[in-house]
Amino acid sequence: MIASLSFGARDVPAAVVWHALIHFDASDPLHALVRGLRLQRALTAAACGAALAIAGVLMQSLTRNPLADPGLMGVNAGAALSVVLLTWSLGPQPTSILTLTASLGAGLAALTVWLLAGGTKSTVGRGLSIRLPLAGTAISSLCLSLVAAIVLLQTESRELYRFWMVGALGQTDFETLTFVLPFLLCGIGLAAISCRGLNAMALGGDIASGLGVHPALVATLALVAITLLSGGAVALAGPIGFVGLVIPHIARAISGASLGTTLAFAGPMGAILVLACDTIGRVAARPSEVPIGLVLAVIGGPAFMVLLSKILGKRI
Repeated sequence: MIASLSFGARDVPAAVVWHALIHFDASDPLHALVRGLRLQRALTAAACGAALAIAGVLMQSLTRNPLADPGLMGVNAGAALSVVLLTWSLGPQPTSILTLTASLGAGLAALTVWLLAGGTKSTVGRGLSIRLPLAGTAISSLCLSLVAAIVLLQTESRELYRFWMVGALGQTDFETLTFVLPFLLCGIGLAAISCRGLNAMALGGDIASGLGVHPALVATLALVAITLLSGGAVALAGPIGFVGLVIPHIARAISGASLGTTLAFAGPMGAILVLACDTIGRVAARPSEVPIGLVLAVIGGPAFMVLLSKILGKRI
């Protein structure tokens, strides 16, 4: 967090950062830079990273798929389609309206994927792990095809399309963060509530039922939590990849088999990863910046290949 507030197109000493946070002076341009721009960006990056990491842990636990991530619910493509549709029909809109539209689009896409996957009828066993990726891929492909068609018809949508396809933190503000934060907190709360049930479901549907767990209810709570967390993160920063895929494995390696402990580790680790990548993106191309989505792709791509080789090696 300190590095994120200190480094960028113009470096700010750590002592000045501390004074800007504790004894803010509006006449000091460095204080205004820290409090007016970098603080809200750093908080947004931390919130997005924690939300995506927790959503990734839930998704992998629910589907029993080590390569699952929140994007399987179609939230990225749904958010992009809703924002581009709004811009195409009504023209440029304020950030708050775009954020609300992205959240609704992400939620509708996730709901559609869930219904196509069978809803509560296939939320246990292999049914969900097979149907959910298929339904998510189908809905994502449909949404992105519609987005591409709209962008070809209206050139004004291209800038928004680029943001919602790559992911960036440069357009965030405190108003947007405070609007999305309740959704993220509700998602974290539902994740904690469904934690015990998901631990029991890992032993099998029959054993979970014998322990007094209702698998369909637990799966529903987990899917709502995933939608709130990943949809909120996408609304704040666009599609940020690899966080929900890689961080759960690192957190699980540190914490062990307990899902609750894994969730507790994953949140801060996701926040640290996104903060670090955002700082690298701002320093690497001064005075411009590299979008965080591209930085995460450069770092997460090799990590994903290493992870995939280990998983395939164990199975072989």
